[in-house]
Amino acid sequence: MATFSILGILLVYAIAGVLIVLASQLLKEYMKYITIGMGAILIIIGILMLLGKNLAFTFNIKEPSTKSETKEAFFFGTAYAIGALGCLFPLFLVVATQAMAAPSMLEGSSYILAYFVGISSMMILIILLATFAKNFLMKHLRKILPHMERLTGVVLVLAGIYVIQYQMSLFV
Repeated sequence: MATFSILGILLVYAIAGVLIVLASQLLKEYMKYITIGMGAILIIIGILMLLGKNLAFTFNIKEPSTKSETKEAFFFGTAYAIGALGCLFPLFLVVATQAMAAPSMLEGSSYILAYFVGISSMMILIILLATFAKNFLMKHLRKILPHMERLTGVVLVLAGIYVIQYQMSLFV
């Protein structure tokens, strides 16, 4: 059943990745400027997160009416990917920015694929941890979770600075 969940994740990120990479190929001559702008957006989002501002996206998805395990697993993966994209959009934006700045569609797609593998691995890890180490996991996650938004903010500011610095080096 995990395979069908991962297929749901793949579908969401494949669509998002293809759209981003295609857009980048169409806008290739402006990509340095767009990427610098995205780096600035990352810095702004990071600063807002450091200031404690909530940047959550929510989606209201109805449960599938049919109760087959395969469909439920697929819809779970799709919902997980949409939810993860909503929560991790700034991180996905970093990956997408690098994909758009890639010299070829193949290289840009490889960045999206690496993100997909990472997000799928996290889902599998969380399922395994929840199954085998529920009490231990909950005890330690409660300690870490209050600091995650600010830590993510720091990472976004650093990622934005890196993206801008890297793109500026291409102007020389």
